[in-house]
Amino acid sequence: MIKKKPLLKILNSALDSEEEASKHFYTYTINSLKYYEWLNEDKREKMKEIITKLRDDSQRHKNMLEKLIQYIQESEKNGF
Repeated sequence: MIKKKPLLKILNSALDSEEEASKHFYTYTINSLKYYEWLNEDKREKMKEIITKLRDDSQRHKNMLEKLIQYIQESEKNGF
């Protein structure tokens, strides 16, 4: 069992990581693909699709974390 405060600290750290990845990594990588001249257009498009899926999955994960954090903050329990 983990206490409420340490659990929220862990979840907020995970949320920060998701936000950083969404803001910087995925956007930067997708925008950079046009400069990868060594990749043909088909491979660039395939990479864009994969990175976009990862970004979308990361956003869903971020939303789940936000809901979980809210649930724990509103809960009267102190152990989970």
